[in-house]
Amino acid sequence: MSLLRSIILSFIILFPFSIFAKSPDILIKNATVVTSTEIGVLDETDVLIQNGKISLIGQNINNDEAMIIEAKGRVLTPGLISPVTNLGLIEIELEAETRDDRTDHFSAGFSISSAFNPSSTLIPYNRASGITSGIVFPSSGRGDIFSGLGSAFKTHGEIDTKSIATDIAMVMQMGGNRDSRASNFLELEDAFIKAKEFKKSRGMIQRGGFFDTGEYSERDLEALLGLMEEGKPLIVKTNRASDMLRMIEFSQKYELDIIFHGAKEAWRIADQLVEANIPVIIDPMDNIPSSFDSIGARIDAASILTESGVTVLIGIADAHNSFLSRQGAGNAVANGMDHYEAIKALTINIADAFGLADSIGSIEIGKNADLVLWDGDPLEVMTFADMVIIDGNITSGMTRSKRLRDRYLEVIGLN
Repeated sequence: MSLLRSIILSFIILFPFSIFAKSPDILIKNATVVTSTEIGVLDETDVLIQNGKISLIGQNINNDEAMIIEAKGRVLTPGLISPVTNLGLIEIELEAETRDDRTDHFSAGFSISSAFNPSSTLIPYNRASGITSGIVFPSSGRGDIFSGLGSAFKTHGEIDTKSIATDIAMVMQMGGNRDSRASNFLELEDAFIKAKEFKKSRGMIQRGGFFDTGEYSERDLEALLGLMEEGKPLIVKTNRASDMLRMIEFSQKYELDIIFHGAKEAWRIADQLVEANIPVIIDPMDNIPSSFDSIGARIDAASILTESGVTVLIGIADAHNSFLSRQGAGNAVANGMDHYEAIKALTINIADAFGLADSIGSIEIGKNADLVLWDGDPLEVMTFADMVIIDGNITSGMTRSKRLRDRYLEVIGLN
């Protein structure tokens, strides 16, 4: 165990996370700071954290009251963000009572904001690997194209965890299922037509009149109106390039902000994505034609997209493996993606796409101190997080796996 890890562990034992009603001052010294801003990478730079925020960035910063973390030779990045995950909603996929990610009662308006479980054993595992925030979405609604609404959560694990942004985006599936994609597009069109009719009838409804919402609830229709009126993004899970082109046309017709998720053939329409200013969420490790909808998948897609000017977000939806997004970014770099752009794809690009960039996603004065200190290149598989800081608090790196390891070592007398 490194000296820094020993110091951190001792600090956490002596000062449990829960006592930090007010975040302690922390001064990180001489780190290689990857800002995820236009400034780029700063060598041997200090970062001062006060009241849960980044208060100073520079060299030779002094603060007698701060806890000093010597970080020479280590890399400091913004906390990683999972752009589409079911972390906190699923514990064991085959055990129904541990799943809060789906419903038979709602569709577009299915909000999971009250179902997030901060005590999920999967949260510490992802946090210890650098995930400090996640945009948490339901997996499915009642079986139609809409899954529901996602909310943003921190991964500090406090029992009273609330979303930092509620119902900020909607997710839907286009193609790749049992129903015809022609039916999917007709259903999508009908849903937005119905939402517009519902808007016109609000006054009548308030006066006690009747409006036939059809197969949707009023909650569903209000959620669809939120996309048109408030600019909340619609996350479209699809892989086929032709489907993405049709969705671009649809988004322009209804003035929607969309983000493509999966998007294995997005590289084929990179110019159109740039022109329409549409980001994509991809998993660079999912790079083979796994279905007829992804025949055009290729290993260097992230590189092609970024070089074309498309905003790329890197993420893995599975709650058990959200932390592998870092490895995915490393794969993208190994196949041509710029290293700094890959870091941004894990941090600021995600924050910006979901309207969270004012508080998280980069290392800037005034932003929340969500930071990760790495013992090497963050995109290398053998690199580990020495320290994860959320809202200015040093979090525990203990996970279920580490507890099992320690128990075994104690049994055989090596601990």
